[in-house]
Amino acid sequence: MGISSITINRATNSFDTDIKTDTEQFPTMTSKVKTVSNDFKVKTLHTVADMAGFEAQWRDLEDRSAKPSNVFQSFDWCINWARTNTFDNDCYSLHIVTVSRNDECLLIWPMMTTCVGPFCVLRWLSDPFSQYGDALVIAGDETDSLLQLAWQELNNHPSADSIRLRHVRRDANVFSFLTANAKDDGCHNHAPYLDLAGYPTQAAYDARYSKSQRRRRKKIRAALAKNGEISFTHTNKGQAFDKSLEHAIAEKRHWLNQRGLHSKPLQSNELGTFFRALAENGKTLKPLASQLNAGEREISYEIGLRYKNHHFGYLTAHDSNLTDASPARLHMDLSQRLAIDDGMAAFDLMVPADPHKKTWSNNSVEAVDFFAPINRRGSIYTYVYLQVLRPLVRTVYKTLPAQIRRHITRWI
Repeated sequence: MGISSITINRATNSFDTDIKTDTEQFPTMTSKVKTVSNDFKVKTLHTVADMAGFEAQWRDLEDRSAKPSNVFQSFDWCINWARTNTFDNDCYSLHIVTVSRNDECLLIWPMMTTCVGPFCVLRWLSDPFSQYGDALVIAGDETDSLLQLAWQELNNHPSADSIRLRHVRRDANVFSFLTANAKDDGCHNHAPYLDLAGYPTQAAYDARYSKSQRRRRKKIRAALAKNGEISFTHTNKGQAFDKSLEHAIAEKRHWLNQRGLHSKPLQSNELGTFFRALAENGKTLKPLASQLNAGEREISYEIGLRYKNHHFGYLTAHDSNLTDASPARLHMDLSQRLAIDDGMAAFDLMVPADPHKKTWSNNSVEAVDFFAPINRRGSIYTYVYLQVLRPLVRTVYKTLPAQIRRHITRWI
């Protein structure tokens, strides 16, 4: 049964009484080209076929303008996520705004419409699978004009009630624009990372540890070695990648369940399919699976992303029976050493800035959430739900025992 919603009359801004199903809520949309001032052409991509047909322009803009933190706006990430997550899913509707001139793409703002109860909300494409939100745009005197055109197109969406943009880094292309044109919802976090420029060698990396930290890591390795010889392997595709990915997801889900926690990406049936597709099809973006073994026993995993000479630690997991032995500490040490050996410029641990990440980073970038209501319904969603009800419920939820949270966490 489709999700019901109350719709608003865009012309009068008054509430209508008709009830719409998911299919009607996200009507079929086709890509149309609009020519505006300065010969800019605005085109919105609505289907995977639209995206595939725009691949050459997307990759060209990515080559010319993307920063490492634009990993989640890369064509590889977006097309593989869309192919594996939007097929036969009425709750996702692609809405990717592009601006071009003389057949040269100057901006891509990847978004999607999602259903949140009775509300239609525009969000970053692949949110919450993605960790950073941004647009690809050519830097220059016309950047603000390009962003304004795209923003106007988003606000003119025929069925969206609000725009919600999470995890916008302070160094994002859209940060200053959103600061002026959207509302900061007060949800600030930081994305910690290790700048590897100061650690060109393994010896330099070793020197960052204090004596007590070095002793601690030796004790961890010795304790884990009681289960068998320690080995660290990594791969970016094939059966070994698929196996590590499958086991990492399973262990992480188990860890979350033990604590009564919920992660929408981790609980998604499409997460494994998506990463396998990315491993198989990615050109400029490649996932990397690493695994730590003690003899035949698999004890920890990391699923990372490699993009523009940066390593992004996307998912870590370990054998929950060995939590007290701290296998994740040894794994992180070996993973960062691998990044150094592979010539990476930075090891990004991404949001949120959990306390344990402090040991493994030497810098961070602030990340902010923004929102912008489009109509009265959007105001209800943002000011009542996002600003009042959701924080209140989450505060209460965090005080509950894990065994109770397990039964309600997916609804928070």
